[in-house]
Parts: sequence; C-alpha cells; structure tokens
Amino acid sequence: MNAILLEKLKDKAAALSYVFILLILGLPLWWQTTTVYRANLPYTEIEDLTQQSNIKQKVNILLITEDAINTHKLGPHLQSIFLNSEVYDVELSVRTPSESEQKAIKSVDSLADIDATLGKELSVNRVGWIVLLEVPGLVLEGMDSVVAGNHRTVYFEKSCKAEDIAGLVMDVMLGEYTLYQEWKTWQSSGHQDRQSELARRRQEGGQLARKKTTGHIDLQLSLLVPEPDMVIAHWDIQNAVEAYIKPFLEKFPLQVSVNSQVLYLTDFKLKQTTEGGLEVTGEQIGLALNHVESLLNSQSSVNPAINLIIYIPRITQSPLTIKDSPSGSFVVPRWGGVLVYNYFDSNDPQFHGAKFPTKLTLDMEKIAGVWLGQLRTLLGVANVEDTRALPLNADGVRLWEIDYQHRYRSLENYLETASTLYSLSSLLGQISNIVIVEDIARRVENALSALKSSVENLETGNLVEGHSGSQEAIQQAEAAFFDPSLLALLYFPDDQKYAIYVPYFVPVGLPILLSIKSIVKLMKSNEKLD
Repeated sequence: MNAILLEKLKDKAAALSYVFILLILGLPLWWQTTTVYRANLPYTEIEDLTQQSNIKQKVNILLITEDAINTHKLGPHLQSIFLNSEVYDVELSVRTPSESEQKAIKSVDSLADIDATLGKELSVNRVGWIVLLEVPGLVLEGMDSVVAGNHRTVYFEKSCKAEDIAGLVMDVMLGEYTLYQEWKTWQSSGHQDRQSELARRRQEGGQLARKKTTGHIDLQLSLLVPEPDMVIAHWDIQNAVEAYIKPFLEKFPLQVSVNSQVLYLTDFKLKQTTEGGLEVTGEQIGLALNHVESLLNSQSSVNPAINLIIYIPRITQSPLTIKDSPSGSFVVPRWGGVLVYNYFDSNDPQFHGAKFPTKLTLDMEKIAGVWLGQLRTLLGVANVEDTRALPLNADGVRLWEIDYQHRYRSLENYLETASTLYSLSSLLGQISNIVIVEDIARRVENALSALKSSVENLETGNLVEGHSGSQEAIQQAEAAFFDPSLLALLYFPDDQKYAIYVPYFVPVGLPILLSIKSIVKLMKSNEKLD
C-alpha cells in the first residue's frame, strides 16, 4: 500500500513542493521583510522621570555681619529657617566684614553708592550666590530694614529680624513658592493629565502663557501708522535696539531674534461714539489686535514670539488713552504689549488749523523704557516693591533676577522634557507597528543624559551649566517627538493592513489549502486501508 501511496503523492509533488517552499522560505522571508523596525528606547528611565522626587537646587549664601564676632545668633537662626525649604538646599557661610569693606561702607552716604561699588564687587564670580551684608541703618532711611540690591547683595540693618531677611531671600529673590507650586502641580497631575497639558501647549503653538520655550524667542517690533497721509513718522529703531533692547536681552538665558517693521494703513478699528479723543480699556485693545495679528512677521516663525507694537492713533481718535494706564501702554498676556503714541490732541486749541501731513520723530528713549517694562513682565520677571529693592539700573534687570531666570527655566525645562518623553514613550507603546529609527532613540538618550547632567549641576549650584543642560534636553526631546519618520506612520490601522494583504494571499493561499486538504485525505484513506 505504501507504494500506491507514494505513487499518488507523486501526483501531488507540485503542491507539496509549493507548500514546502511557502512554509520554509516564503513565510520567514515575508515575516523578516515586513517586520517593523523598532529601536530600543530606555522606557524604564523615562518612567523614572515621572517618579522623580523634588530637585533641590543648591544656593550659596554668604552672611557678612558684625554679629559673627559678638553673639553670633543671626547665622544659626537663618540656617534653621533655610533648612525648611523644600525647593532649595541652602549652604550658609558667615564672616565678619573686612577692613576694606568697612571703609567702603563708611565712605559713602547712600545705599545706591554701596551697591554700585561694594555690592558689585561682592557679586563678581558668584553666579547664583546671595550675599547678605549688614549696613548702618541710616543708609536704609525711607526703605525697609532689609533691601535687595541690583547685583546679588541683600542689605540689612543690625536690628533686622532673621525672619524678614529670610523672607526677602526665599520669597522675592529665589521665588521659592513659585517653584514649589510648579513642581507640586506637575507631581499631582496623573500621566493622562500630563499628556493633555502637553497637547494643549503644542496646540497653542508655544506661546508664552507659561513662559515655555526651548531657548529661542522672536521679538517683533512694529510701528502701526493707520494714516500715513496725515503723519510722516520716523523711528530710529536700529539705534534704540542696540542701545536699550539688546543689552537687556543679552542678560537672559535665551536666544532672541529681533525684527522690526512699519505697517501703513493698519488700523485697530476701534469704535468711536463721541468726538474729540477716545478712551478704551485694555480688553478692547486686546480684541482690536485680532485685526492686525495676521500682518505681523512673527506668524511665519515656529519660535514663540513677543510682539511689541507702537500705535499712532487716527486724528479723529486723538488723544487715544487706555483706562488705568498713565503711560498709554498695555500688556497682552501670552502675546506682547501695546504702546499708544499720541502726537495730536483734537481738544487742544493749539492744534486747531494744523497743516498735514506733519512730520513726527518718535522719542525712542521713552518708548524703550516702556518696552523694557513690558519685556520684564512677558519674560516672567516679577516687580518688587520700591521699599524692598533699590531702583533698577540702566540695564533694566538685576543680577539676582537673572539667576532666578536660570533656576526657574531649568526646572521648567526639566518638567517639559519629562512630559515630552513620557508622551513619546506612551505613543510608541500604544502603536506597535510604528517604526522607531535609531535617530529617535539617540535623541531620547541624549535628552536623558543632558537632563541628568542638568540635575547634577543644579544640585551643586552650577546654575549656568544646569540651565544649558536642561535646554539641550528639551531640544532633543522635542526633536524626537516631532521626528518626521513618526508622523508618516502615526495613523496606520489594522484594517488597512488587511486591505493590502488579502488580495495577495487569498488567490495564492486558497489553492494551497485545498491541496493540503487533499493530501491529508489521501493519507487518512491509506491508514484505513492498512
């Protein structure tokens, strides 16, 4: 019977050979060529980021006081207060003033002079430090008993309480509460909330609502002249930027691209109900900006943008004033600022009979002063009460405010990087057929490495290096998240796979299955005959 079976199997030789080739060569080859390549990602390390306990940034504080000679109570009292911080690791050192420092204090009559000389000297090569310097009570006349300087120095009189000194340092100069709230808000949100927050931020296009940026910002300066036939306006914008804006921006840990433009026949389209001037609210200005926003060059950039606009109002609406704003300026959150530049007063008799067009040269020093104030607000620099800090110098920003910018933006970059990497890992985990190229894995590893380096530097008090590492981390994480290779396969459902493979495999597979079925029947019939 075996001979008969072999003879019948010879008739099925073609089918058998086809089945053999298909199963031994075809299927493995198909599986190998259609397998989605997925580079290994450090999922465990990314998950650990979301479980990270609070990062305690190190702060070095130097206390210079005569108390170190006598009772020596102030230093230990301050240290006991600083130890309660959940955000900062404060290292306090104490010494008495040197002879040169004592002479410098006695040789001047005002706190501003002390700050300009001794305060500047004590701040050199002490990035991130805070120096607490005891001064005579007379130089603090008219101010609080503890005052922040323009460098990295805090001045206090002998009778000042330790709680007041610590309050100024932690609340004003270090912004402890703000950083604590930022961290706790992120910690308390679940994984889904973090992804929702990240999606919302991306949808907003990286606006400055939460001052989030990967380190690049576009500053767009615009002059709007709705009636060029009535006024010929000239602004020396190049010299103003070089003299006022760039020195201010260069101190921030940001790369800012400054552009300027003049837009003619561009109107806010404000409704006027009465003749002789117009008063509007900040809300009306915000709504009026919708008419000009599409004309601004900042719309063509992928970077977050700050728009600062000078608006020369129409003759019929002059003077145009903003309610509760003596300077005629208004800050639009997440967007920029507006300054109304009035040159004509229709209610003033001296302007009656004026000839047009008139030439107008804008006072750029006055404008720059308003711009610096608006930029401080938009970049997240908090204003300090006049009695708690010396007046701002010509740079428009204090050194300790720049140090705080490094601290805050480093933490912000850390949280943003962790959220971005977690969202990326979740996305790739949910879509199993998406390709993960080596470049994405390399960027993720670079982001984690830079983030680790940033944390180490922040915990040892190296502010600049810590911020640079966090900036590198967020840039690498964003590049991995928006990699073009991911977008092409972001949506590829299984039903599309079936639609592709069924027309190929059904015509080939059906005859093979019928052949296998007949071979099985033949072998079973042979067993029965045996």
